[in-house]
Amino acid sequence: MLSVVLFIAVICSFSFFAAIKLNRTFEETLPLSAMGIILILFMTGLINILGIGWILVCLAALGLYGYTVFWLYKNKSETNIQEATFNFLTPGFIVFTILAIMISYYNQDRLAVHIDEFSHWLDTVVIMTRIDGFGTTAGSGAIFPSYPPAMSLFQYLMEKINMAITGDFSEWKVYFAYQLLAVIVMLPFLKLKGRSLVQKIVTIISWPVCLFLPLHFFKDVYSSLYIDPFLGVLGGCGFAAISITKKKDWVYEAYITLLAAVLVLSKDVGIYLAMFMGLFYAIDYFSREGFGKKKAGLALLPIASMIAAKMLWKLELSVSQTTQKFSQPFDISGTIATIKGNGTEFATAVYDSFRAALTYRYVYYERMGFNYSTIMFLLVVAFICLHVSLYHRKQLTKVSAVTGAAVPGVAIVFYILSMFPLYISRFAEDEALNLASFDRYCGIMFLTGILLMFWLLRDMLIDADGKVIPVVLAIAMVCSVYHSKKDDVLYYTSKSSVNDSLSTRQKVNVIAEKVNESCDEDSNVLVIVSEDEDLFRAILSTIAKPRNFDSSEGYFPATPPGDGEALISSKELISIIEGEYDYVVIYSVTDSVIANYKDIFVSETQIIEGGVYEMDKEAGKLVLIQ
Repeated sequence: MLSVVLFIAVICSFSFFAAIKLNRTFEETLPLSAMGIILILFMTGLINILGIGWILVCLAALGLYGYTVFWLYKNKSETNIQEATFNFLTPGFIVFTILAIMISYYNQDRLAVHIDEFSHWLDTVVIMTRIDGFGTTAGSGAIFPSYPPAMSLFQYLMEKINMAITGDFSEWKVYFAYQLLAVIVMLPFLKLKGRSLVQKIVTIISWPVCLFLPLHFFKDVYSSLYIDPFLGVLGGCGFAAISITKKKDWVYEAYITLLAAVLVLSKDVGIYLAMFMGLFYAIDYFSREGFGKKKAGLALLPIASMIAAKMLWKLELSVSQTTQKFSQPFDISGTIATIKGNGTEFATAVYDSFRAALTYRYVYYERMGFNYSTIMFLLVVAFICLHVSLYHRKQLTKVSAVTGAAVPGVAIVFYILSMFPLYISRFAEDEALNLASFDRYCGIMFLTGILLMFWLLRDMLIDADGKVIPVVLAIAMVCSVYHSKKDDVLYYTSKSSVNDSLSTRQKVNVIAEKVNESCDEDSNVLVIVSEDEDLFRAILSTIAKPRNFDSSEGYFPATPPGDGEALISSKELISIIEGEYDYVVIYSVTDSVIANYKDIFVSETQIIEGGVYEMDKEAGKLVLIQ
């Protein structure tokens, strides 16, 4: 746990400095610190000194603590110590501390079990900690090296601090860093300074709703590393901050500017949300401050940070000669033709599936089901009504209110509708016909919208007249949202998800230990698996680096063909193994191995699950070594 404490100390250093020197509260500056650290690490990665970058971040944190204490000592007579203390030790700090402890406890010992975690979201962090560079580095072995690295950089810092303390990579701390960053982004909405007692109570009571809402669109949000829920959190918080922030000073401007850059560097689609957010920010800024050269520069800061982040990552991809995944242009003419009824058989089939999905896929709140089309409609209506309320409460100008009512809704609806051309342009035919990951992609926008709607409703509740009704409504809101996802919350808080992950990984972890002990680094390993067990080959590829693993499914099926004849002979299989592989691992003793290939082993008694083999060159057969 020492590494977790040190990690938190590093990311809180700027907040400590800002609380004392700049008279700013903990919850409003911690997001600036966390996102700023991501961008600093990103810049050091661009110039190939990421291994030095994380050390510089830690030293800078130490320097901030030292400088702040020294400054406080030198200026103690002129400093309001009590005010400075309560700037740091705010209710937001207490909530953050409690949540950090809970996240640490509920994730301790968690292991990855989702296939995409081993193709990228965990795999990339493992690679980065091993080579101290991006996945774009030559020879890194990353499967999707073109994916932007924002979240991976934050997780990288956590793991490097942990490795400096323990010497080992700790999977569960990757989950800890992810969930902590999501909480940090939402902390500014816990700011209490300047509010009345009732407003403070309503603010604190209602805030936990933001922790339950992602479960409506991402059931595994607290037990997986998929980046999509985090994008929804960034999007919802960014739009909401523009709409409801009352004191729009440099902290607010820095929050939106950094958030736009982190959005772009989290996933390629992040630039889409950042673009609409930047537009809303700029229009709101001009409507409040008027026009002018200096004002134009400040108004366009988020757009500038968005463009800079995108161009720098494209530069990294260009310099490293990394091909960008899923970057084919949209087939606009094919899309239009299909909508008119003149599309190809493939495009028409995808179009029919797409329209059906918008109508027949549902998100449930208690027993009420809302299909995707209804959700889009309700969000648009809610944005309009809630921004009209903001205008009447004089929190937004008329132009800002109209923009806030229109831009988020347009962004959500346009993105979801544009998924049809995305499928026919960039996906393999079988994936497109099945609308691969459709719910997950829609979930990004729905979470963006529902979080925005919640923050706006909550702001209205905080500003409502009365002392009892706002508190009662806040309690009712929390209880209702919690109850709607009670089972998912209990699955997480009971640590059942952790225990399930340990059970799933038990066998493959034992094999990985054997591989790490017995197999040379950078060796090629053939993994014999049954049908639908390729996940375990992917797991080995991540936790037994740096080795290359292939699945036996590429050479022979797990079960013999109906006629009992092997697809390739034992002699041919031995020849392949000798030519292409250094070791063979049996995850499962398949029927095909027993029926057709038992003679490629020195002894049939050596054919065991979890066995690690190498070629006995004299005998021309596989011999058990572990």
